[in-house]
Amino acid sequence: MKDTKILLVDDIDYTRQLLRNNIMALASEGLLAHSNFNFFNANSTVSAMNMFSLQSPQIIFLDIELPDGSGLDLLSKIKAVRPNCFIVMVSANSTLENVQQSIKKGAASFIVKPFNGDKILAAMKLYEKTLHTASAHCSD
Repeated sequence: MKDTKILLVDDIDYTRQLLRNNIMALASEGLLAHSNFNFFNANSTVSAMNMFSLQSPQIIFLDIELPDGSGLDLLSKIKAVRPNCFIVMVSANSTLENVQQSIKKGAASFIVKPFNGDKILAAMKLYEKTLHTASAHCSD
């Protein structure tokens, strides 16, 4: 089986590491259908778009507040290129407006920082469910 490509977009390295470690722990515990992942990191909207174009990830965890722009704007750009891309917004600023804008622009899920394994598991299970109902790859 092909490895699932996951793009982690956050300006804080620790947050990206925490996301990666949580996903790997969930997989090693047998809680996910897939257990082989390739992780790619980006710390800005520019590096995220470059990595998105180069790697065609199936899943993107995307922070809203990035040093060079808005993750919400990046969400719109990615969805314009690949509408079926599975994107999970991640933010410490979980205002109703941020959540509503994320869903309106096409995010599949929203995780509030600080997050825990249960929230990541829920997002990953939702991704797996979409694989069974439709082709939800960013590379479509």
